[in-house]
Amino acid sequence: GKAAGARVIAAVSSEEKAQFCRDLGADETLVYPRELDRDGQKEFSSQIKKLSGGEGVDVVYDAVGGNYAEPAVRALAWKGRYLVVGFPAGIPKIPLNLTLLKGCQIVGVFWGASTLREPQGHAENMSDLFRMYADGQIKPRISARFPLENAAEALELMQDRKVLGKVVVTVD
Repeated sequence: GKAAGARVIAAVSSEEKAQFCRDLGADETLVYPRELDRDGQKEFSSQIKKLSGGEGVDVVYDAVGGNYAEPAVRALAWKGRYLVVGFPAGIPKIPLNLTLLKGCQIVGVFWGASTLREPQGHAENMSDLFRMYADGQIKPRISARFPLENAAEALELMQDRKVLGKVVVTVD
């Protein structure tokens, strides 16, 4: 987001992750609770709007889902985009009247399918990423490396939500 010129608000599950995001350039961070009831959802949405300056955000990149999704959609500005990337917290139930009230889009971002269905677009995206990497605009943070025979440890680390950045599995 920063490399594309966006003002970034990172919503995360811990202060450690918030600091990690600030170190990467996030303009604002917001630590959300592990469990989110209806009042918590309203507060979460309100906090996002407040950090955005009050009008809401233009894009939400949601890799969490669950009860965090609806408040994120509610925090969208007019004509905003909500990107569905994943849902380890569960598949969300979003009231579709929100799309009407906000004039927003809900867009599925399924990397695997898009590489097969739109190989030219994928190649262009990868070219852009490598250019941004070469120009120093992005720098992937690798938090751990595991040989293939220890891939289960890598998956456990991800499952336990202890990953900051990327985990790499190497094949020798």
